Parts: sequence; C-alpha cells; structure tokens
Amino acid sequence: MAVLLAEIGHEEAAGLAEGALISAVNVAEIVTKCIEFSYPEDMALQYIHNSNMTIVDFDVGLATVAGSLRRNAGRGVLSLGDRACIALALRENGIAVTGDRVWSTLQLGVEVRLIR
Repeated sequence: MAVLLAEIGHEEAAGLAEGALISAVNVAEIVTKCIEFSYPEDMALQYIHNSNMTIVDFDVGLATVAGSLRRNAGRGVLSLGDRACIALALRENGIAVTGDRVWSTLQLGVEVRLIR
C-alpha cells in the first residue's frame, strides 16, 4: 500500500517488492485498503503481477504460526495481516517488510526491515 499510495518509504518498498513473496491474506488486505481509499483494486493486483511477486496460499501451517504470534505482542498490536506476513517470512527464512515500527520492538524470530 505504501507504493500504491506514494506514502513515505514507497521507494524502499518498491525496491523490495520485485520477486517478493506475499501471503494471500495480505493480498486481501490490499484489496480492502484499495476499497477504503477508493483506489482501483485491479491496479493494485496488476502492480503485484508486474513486480513478479508470488502469492502464497495461507495454509494451515501459516495459519498456526500466525495465530501463535499473538504471544509476541499485546492485544491489537499485530493485525491478522501483520501476522500473516511475519509467519510467511518465518517459514521462508525471509525478511518481513513493514512501515510499522512496533514490529522492530518485538521478539518475532525474523528479520524486520522498516521502509520508513
């Protein structure tokens, strides 16, 4: 969303998007935000496609890890979308990319890269 809305950090996010993995839950989150901001969803989906991102199904393994991440943060600190992203990064030994600074203060077991 940072890229699509040209938010602070969008250049960093765009550079990291090429060839990245993204959870299907996070795609749902992007579509939801597009509707909320009156931004065309098809443009967001085209951006994902053009960036060669791989959309990863949110299976029971990822769901279990995402649910267990509730132990790492207080209620309301990490959304389901946040936890889906982090769970995927954990499973793939990847980097979780965010603009949300609170992620870097938590013990998540994964590298967190802040875009702003």
